[in-house]
Amino acid sequence: MWEWNRLRALDALSRTGSVREAATLLGMSGPAVSQQLRRLEAEAGVKVVEPCGRGIRLTSEGEVLARYAGRVAALMQEADNAVHARDPLAGVVRIGAVASAVRTVLTTELADLRAAHPGVDVFVEDGEAVDHVRRLAEGHLDLVIAESWSPTPVRLPAGLTYRRLAREEAYIALPAGHPGHTRAEVDLRDLEGASWATCPAGSDPHVALTQIAHSRGVDVDVRFHVADHVTQIELVRAGLAVACVPASARRYASDDVTFLPLAEPLWRELVLATNRRGSSRAVLHLADRLARLGGD
Repeated sequence: MWEWNRLRALDALSRTGSVREAATLLGMSGPAVSQQLRRLEAEAGVKVVEPCGRGIRLTSEGEVLARYAGRVAALMQEADNAVHARDPLAGVVRIGAVASAVRTVLTTELADLRAAHPGVDVFVEDGEAVDHVRRLAEGHLDLVIAESWSPTPVRLPAGLTYRRLAREEAYIALPAGHPGHTRAEVDLRDLEGASWATCPAGSDPHVALTQIAHSRGVDVDVRFHVADHVTQIELVRAGLAVACVPASARRYASDDVTFLPLAEPLWRELVLATNRRGSSRAVLHLADRLARLGGD
C-alpha cells in the first residue's frame, strides 16, 4: 500500500504545480519530494509524473491518484483535529487580506485570539484577491479575506468555499471645493476628464470602476495607483484626485472630502475564503469567529 508521505507529496504537487513549490509547502527539499514521487510510482506501478518543459506535470493516472490523495489529506486533518480536540488551540494561521479588511475586520479579532490562545501564531499579508486566492488553493495560505465588487464578483477555483462578511455601497470621494460636491449623487459622466486615485491596474476595484465607467461611456484617467483606500482619500483631500471607495472608508476622512453615492450603484463585498481540503482547529476557530461578524 502507498505510504502517507508519498501521497502527501503528490497532493502538494497537484496543488502547486511544481516540485519547488510543493517542497516549500511541505517544508522539505526538492530532491526529497522527487524521491517520494519516484517511490510512489514504484509502489503504484504506474507513472504519476512526466516531463513538461523544464518542469513536470501529472500524468492522467497521476491526476486520478492526486484526487484521492487530496481526500486522504482532508481526512488526515480531520483525524488530527479530533484526536487533539481537548488540547489548547495551537499552530500557525496564515491569512491573506486586503488592507481595508486588516484594518476593519481583523485587528480586533486577532488581538482577542492572541489573548485567549497564545499558542496560535498568526501571519498576515496584504495584497490582491487574485494572488491570495491562488495561494489559498495551493496551500500557502489558510484563510483569505477578499474583495468582491458587483460588476466583477470574485471567482474561486475548485476546492475553495467562501462566506460573506460584509456588503457595502461604494461612494465617490470629491474634494470639498469640487463643482459637484453639493449634488445628491454622482454620474460618472460628470467626472469626465477628472484625475483618479484607484487601486493597482488589474485589481478588482480598478476593474469594477473602469467597467462601470465604460458602461456610461466614460474613460477613467487614473493618475494614482494606490492599494489603500485611506491613502486614496488623502489624495482627494489634497485636491489631486477623485476616488471610488467603500462606505467603511468614510470614517477616515476629514471635512475637506465629500462622499456622494453613484447614480448607478456599485457594491463591494468582503468574503472569507477557505479550503475544502481541511483546516486545523486554529484556522476553523478563527474562520468561525470572522463568519459570525458577518452574521453567517
